[in-house]
Amino acid sequence: MYKEFSPKSESKATNIVETRGEKATVSVEPTPAPKSRPLKEPATKQKQETPSPLTEVKSQNSKVIVYYFHGTFRCTTCQNIEKYSKEAIEHYFPNELKNGKLEFKALNVEEAENRHYIQDYQLFSRALVISLVKQDKEATWKNLTDVWKHVRDKDKFFQYVKDEVDKLLKEM
Repeated sequence: MYKEFSPKSESKATNIVETRGEKATVSVEPTPAPKSRPLKEPATKQKQETPSPLTEVKSQNSKVIVYYFHGTFRCTTCQNIEKYSKEAIEHYFPNELKNGKLEFKALNVEEAENRHYIQDYQLFSRALVISLVKQDKEATWKNLTDVWKHVRDKDKFFQYVKDEVDKLLKEM
């Protein structure tokens, strides 16, 4: 059930119609949360169950963001790190990019609105950072410092980025 609240008072809450199948019902009582299933169930039973709406909402609010942080002045190596990072992600994760489970963002940390990232991610140089966001909150992140080691070997660079992004996607 979904309620709309007036900013002035909760007492003016409007009930929104809840639909189930072809019937529409209006409920004033809060809908009880579904009981969670035990941690260890037989694999066959898990496969037969369909995901609950809560699970679907959770996965919709979960994503991995790959940030490339750069400055205003950009050397060739820094430009290659951004280029390779973007290419690797587009190559290995086109479906995840399309469905919103993965995003790539190149940001200039010298711009006022992006300066907070320097402290947020403890940046000390140009960096590629991957962040796992669950329920609209950052759950974990990792600075992929080895991009500097692999920037001269495109295949190793791609593999490194792929492996690290895969790890976070599996945690969603």
